[in-house]
Amino acid sequence: MDVVRLLVPIAVVLVVMLLIWAGRAMLEGAREGIAEAKEEEAAAKAVQAAEQQAKTEARLERFEAASAALSPADRFALNLRAPFTEIWLEIFPHEDDARELEYFYRLTPPAGQEHELRKALEDGWDITDHGSALHTLAWLIDSGHRLPYLQVRQALAEGEDLKGRAREAGVVSKWEAQAGEAGGAAFDLARAVDVAAMAHALGYLSEAECWRILRQCRIISQDLFGSWEVYGQSFLAGAEFWKSGGLMDGTRNKRYAGSIRWLMEDAQSPWRRDPWPVSVERQERLKGMN
Repeated sequence: MDVVRLLVPIAVVLVVMLLIWAGRAMLEGAREGIAEAKEEEAAAKAVQAAEQQAKTEARLERFEAASAALSPADRFALNLRAPFTEIWLEIFPHEDDARELEYFYRLTPPAGQEHELRKALEDGWDITDHGSALHTLAWLIDSGHRLPYLQVRQALAEGEDLKGRAREAGVVSKWEAQAGEAGGAAFDLARAVDVAAMAHALGYLSEAECWRILRQCRIISQDLFGSWEVYGQSFLAGAEFWKSGGLMDGTRNKRYAGSIRWLMEDAQSPWRRDPWPVSVERQERLKGMN
């Protein structure tokens, strides 16, 4: 009996010691498991970061290659539609919220977007073939909405009664300091380049016809503007003159403003990468006016 009484405390102590050892072993194992999990998570994040960096570098390489494939004059012509391209890039498929910036320097959008383009041309412009594409482009290049814009501007300068066109008069007055004589011409020219490129993508225009229209727009733009900043302000003036007021149009105008802001400020913007080219002819003409 005495032996039993002696062994019971010893057994209890041994059991307690065993439990403590087991607990420590389990705790140490848990710590090692957590450390291994953290290491695996860190390794996975490193692999993911490396893959993301590789994708980013590949996108940049495609961007640079697309830019290098064009002459400065042709890059400038495509850059005239950049406000619309920046918006289109939100619609085009892209990975990891990263847009394919190379399409600023591509004449046509990614394959598979034909339905969107066809819908945009038909619903917005009644363009369904070669003839309707040329008709619309001729209107945009020759007059567009900049003609009524300038008519309202002239009427304001002459003090005419514009009660029937109060909205248009308000827009013209609002943008006078920024757009001046050019008015909303940039909006027409950007649309002309965008429409021509979409029409070419759908086969309504040949590549030669498309570039001919883009070069017309380039010449007109160089004659009217001297910087991307003024061009951007003219774009916004023309967009607001075209349609303002109402929830949908107000939202659209805000989207245009966001696009111009990105083009003016972001380091990857084609407007930052390709400064506005100097027009010798325009400079000489301006000298003669002074």
